Amino acid sequence: MTSAIRGMWHHLAQQPESYERKQYYTFGRVLGAGTFGEVREAVFTPDGRHVAIKVIKKSGLSGDEAMVLKEIDIVRHLHHPNIVKLLDWFESKDKYYLVFELCTGGELFEEISKRGHFSEEDATNLIRCGYDSISYLHDHNIVHRDIKPENFIFKDRSRDAPLMLADFGIARIMKSDDEVLSTMCGSFGYAAPEVLLRKGHGKAVDVWSMGVVTFSILCGYSPFWRFEEHKALMTAMLSDNIEFIDTYWWGISDNAKDFIRRSLKSNPDERMTAREALQHPWLTGESASTRDLLPDVLHNFNARATLRRAVLKLQAVNRLRKLSHGPAGRSLSDSSSTSDHERPQSSEMDVDQAGKSDGPTEKLEQQQSPEPCSPPTDPKDTVPGSWVP
Repeated sequence: MTSAIRGMWHHLAQQPESYERKQYYTFGRVLGAGTFGEVREAVFTPDGRHVAIKVIKKSGLSGDEAMVLKEIDIVRHLHHPNIVKLLDWFESKDKYYLVFELCTGGELFEEISKRGHFSEEDATNLIRCGYDSISYLHDHNIVHRDIKPENFIFKDRSRDAPLMLADFGIARIMKSDDEVLSTMCGSFGYAAPEVLLRKGHGKAVDVWSMGVVTFSILCGYSPFWRFEEHKALMTAMLSDNIEFIDTYWWGISDNAKDFIRRSLKSNPDERMTAREALQHPWLTGESASTRDLLPDVLHNFNARATLRRAVLKLQAVNRLRKLSHGPAGRSLSDSSSTSDHERPQSSEMDVDQAGKSDGPTEKLEQQQSPEPCSPPTDPKDTVPGSWVP
């Protein structure tokens, strides 16, 4: 089909102009799926490069497409070796397509669990990668707001593959360091106390989340796993008393514990910044133990996952029983429910993805679509990523 005929066909089908670029991609297997769409592996046909395409259904956005445009506007300007790069984007009348570099190394916990040996020294290398990317974001007044193990992916399968930060769906560009965001967003188990208490938040929420990630990869469980009730959980988070159980923390350096305590300060003003974290003695690796932590990490992580599955099954049975007793038992927020802070891999509580704004009275700003990453007329003259923001 010639370019002219194809353009006429797209016009008749009421397709946006950028839809023309879909022809350059051959779609393959589904890599993951979520509420708003899926991520698929694809091939950029002009040079055979494999990429990952995030396909987002417009129907799932409830008419609020500004959320996707914000993500595009943020990620297209990021150039860092530990941040997954946006290569291209286009849209159809019912979907957005965001083209990213393909990372094939797997998620953080998934890959750690496959290693034959994992030490505190190994952990410092991974956490340094994470803080390098977060420090870069904060230097550019961007707060990620959903730091968790699932959003850290290894670039490839090699032992020394860099750790990459992904998923900027609820990230925000801050107008100044003093700006306060107020949307309830993030993931249970990793969200900072100021988010849960709706006190307003900023860059410090990413440092808290990294503190939880650091704690979890060193022992396999969350620092607040034992607190099931919201009130008890908040009391623990605000106490600044992080418990390091000797059974699992023996031999781990005092610098590691200090690093975690400074990341998990309940007062965001007392929490260390991402740049300060990079200067902390623990991230130099000099004091880090080489003891193999993997047996304990796997034991605790698998135990929490097994417990969580059992709790979910029990909840389902209880809900069915309540529903069978009529309208009086139709509440899903019964006292038997257990929040996802029990284990490192937890479900999202993001309300921002439903299109809520960051301020209680702030109108959601109308955004102009960022300039698409358009290939020239001859696709041989370009590859994804050749555009200049």
